[in-house]
Amino acid sequence: MQHSPAKTKRERKDRAFPAPPRFAGEMLSVLSDIMTVGHLDGVLQKIGSSVAELFSMRTLVIGVLDESEQIFRVRATHGYDPESDKKIKKFTYTYERLKSDLDDRYRIADNVYLIRPKPEEFIKGEEPFYKNVHDVHKPRTDPNRWHELDYIRIMFHNREGEQIGFLEINDSVDDMIPDASTIEAIQIFAELAGVAIENATMFQRQVEIAQRSKFLSDIIAHDINNYNQVITSYLQMVLESGSVPEKTSAYLQRASVAAWGISEMIQRANMLVKIEHEGAANLGPVELGEVLRESIDEVLRENQEKNVKIDLKLGNHRYFVMGNELANDIFTNILDNAVKYDPHEKVVVDVNIGEFTVEPRRYWCVSIADSGIGIPDSKKNIVFGRFKGADTGSPGGGLGLSIVSAIVEAYRGMVWVEDRVPGQSSKGCVFRVALPMTSAK
Repeated sequence: MQHSPAKTKRERKDRAFPAPPRFAGEMLSVLSDIMTVGHLDGVLQKIGSSVAELFSMRTLVIGVLDESEQIFRVRATHGYDPESDKKIKKFTYTYERLKSDLDDRYRIADNVYLIRPKPEEFIKGEEPFYKNVHDVHKPRTDPNRWHELDYIRIMFHNREGEQIGFLEINDSVDDMIPDASTIEAIQIFAELAGVAIENATMFQRQVEIAQRSKFLSDIIAHDINNYNQVITSYLQMVLESGSVPEKTSAYLQRASVAAWGISEMIQRANMLVKIEHEGAANLGPVELGEVLRESIDEVLRENQEKNVKIDLKLGNHRYFVMGNELANDIFTNILDNAVKYDPHEKVVVDVNIGEFTVEPRRYWCVSIADSGIGIPDSKKNIVFGRFKGADTGSPGGGLGLSIVSAIVEAYRGMVWVEDRVPGQSSKGCVFRVALPMTSAK
């Protein structure tokens, strides 16, 4: 009778609990090491050394599936000299090569196979796997004793039951084939190791994505921006020469403004990548009153040609939250949008700080109210996304509010936007930034 998938998974789960008593304590003592998410090669080395120590194995090899090429590459070894280790790590296995080992005649437990080739089946080129290659032609005198050609293959599976790697044990410390209870314990350990390998693979994939993202960000921030600055400089030189017809000059002026906009966008994109990589680094107490004063001064300097009043009400409190040097960018971006998107001749922005509680955590909540064009309800939930707002005429500043959201998230805070006049989105916004309270120390 064929079991249903659900029943098979349940049986596998039930089978994983009753570990042999003589290994249970030792296995638990090393599980926290191999289950710690980290780089794949480090996790594989921990698995290899743990198997060797727990079950008294002298030499072993671990291979992992290379998804891009659909082959298994040897990524870790244990018990080999440096020269053999270097050669073994060049080996790859196809699914077809492994399939020849995973034959029912070799199976001694689920996903565990004891392969005992004949001397004529020795594969030339695999000498680095053997401690004494001359012994491959010796006869087997004791079925319980390890022969030079013998090895045990244990397959690792992911949560979906797909093969993602293998453990190949090539020799034991006492030169004896493991007994049934040891095999069962290795089998259980391999199931747990499969989870650790899957986690490490996903972690490494995310690290590689982040590294590629940082690499592209560096190209944009430096190389592309350098070209853009050259274009900006030449445009400015032509405009200042005074020899350009008025109509042409107007076009060049627009091009110059666009070039400066590209430069600003590049800087903000680079800032966003930096926040996503380092936003939560070096956090310590910062005082919101001081941060707001600095942000207000910066926005007023940048908007001297406008009639702008930013009314900051702080009271007699000191408002400490966990932050770093990026905190200023939160409020500079919001205040800059408040000024930019207010069509009135006189721009007035009100800023205050109050308490906000979401049990069990207490926050200082900064409210920034403007009388600008507002944000419709349909845009309030997406305005902090990348590039939102710039194409709709509503506040967003391209990447500005994405930067705000990224920093606030790194600080374990919250940010949202409301109507200044409830129910009338066209009469301005209130941006609220809630950051966890902390002490001054």
